[in-house]
Amino acid sequence: MSAALPEFEISAAHAMARVQATQAFADSGPQASRIALYDAGAQLLVALTLTKPCGSILDDGTLLLTQANIGTDLIVASGQAVSAVWSTSDGKLVGRGLVTDEAGDGHFKLLGSTGTQLYAGGKVILGETRIS
Repeated sequence: MSAALPEFEISAAHAMARVQATQAFADSGPQASRIALYDAGAQLLVALTLTKPCGSILDDGTLLLTQANIGTDLIVASGQAVSAVWSTSDGKLVGRGLVTDEAGDGHFKLLGSTGTQLYAGGKVILGETRIS
């Protein structure tokens, strides 16, 4: 029986290069990238447009995503956001993950509410969403 291998680790420089590559890929389309929020039935609730570049790379090696204009991202259908798909402006998948409020452990966080219930005609604000 062999001994357990240690967990795979990368250097801080490698982690920074990965985050920089993610930012470059997300911004590779002709316009800003977007995060589409969906309910459990895969119904689109809202598409959030990010800034270009899509966020700021922080000293801790994470990419903090920033929403471009909160006033233009209107919710198109009511429902509880549970998943998100982040895509380049020309439709290439950047990543996908779970949606929670800022108190939760989701990959994409919503600001200003408890839970993720959204209402058609309203606006949604992207909370502190960090990509590592």
